[in-house]
Amino acid sequence: MLTLRNEQTNGQKPGPDPGGALDRRLWWEVAAIAAATIVLQLGVLLLPGAFGVAPRAVMLAALMASGVWVALAAPILAAGARGTLAAVLRGGIVADATAVLLLVLWLTRPEVTFFAAVEMYCIYASVALCGVAAGRVASTPAGRYAAAVVVTVVLLAVQASPFWLPGVCQFVAQGHKTAVVGIGLRANPMYGIFSAMAGDSGFVWHFDAPLMYRITQLGEDIPVPVVRWYHPVASHLCAAGILAATHLVRRRRIEPRGT
Repeated sequence: MLTLRNEQTNGQKPGPDPGGALDRRLWWEVAAIAAATIVLQLGVLLLPGAFGVAPRAVMLAALMASGVWVALAAPILAAGARGTLAAVLRGGIVADATAVLLLVLWLTRPEVTFFAAVEMYCIYASVALCGVAAGRVASTPAGRYAAAVVVTVVLLAVQASPFWLPGVCQFVAQGHKTAVVGIGLRANPMYGIFSAMAGDSGFVWHFDAPLMYRITQLGEDIPVPVVRWYHPVASHLCAAGILAATHLVRRRRIEPRGT
């Protein structure tokens, strides 16, 4: 009887497939996010140059703006997604679309070699994955957005570490200052990006020392450790792993057990 009732249509046509509509909507969302990311990053790269800004300064501004955009967008976009796969697609496309900027820099700037562009992409991708994991760690939409806001603040604070690390070091014993600075800078994605462009030196001040000394006091009284491109990648992937594990444990606890 149940089978017969399921097969009866009462002369009505079957309704539209809601799953297909959601899939199409998701791909449109991903495409729109990618387009917005490309327009934003290339706009920062191209518009100032039209007004006579030095190409080197424009390149640095575009890379920094991209780091800020990934830290801002990935967690929030992942928090608003329906399901884990949608969160990965919505948050991850922010880093994937950044590859367009890196491709343009590889073709136009001698500092950005092919391998440097790949290394920089890995850094942006690790930041995005950390944001995606934070955007899914809670069980409710409000909790996910709250976690996304918190991790966004943390990611931006890490990127701004040259500004607050000197103040922190005032309260740290002399023998531990180098270690504290090392933790703060090696977790900073922008230092990893600059290190990728610096090549084998792996030392951001070798890339643009005058600029670094203008924005921070680090390196004057406190020795600055070597920063490699893979240091921020490892830091953000470890954070993403911890957040993902927290999500899985929470989900396992709230799921009803089978009988």
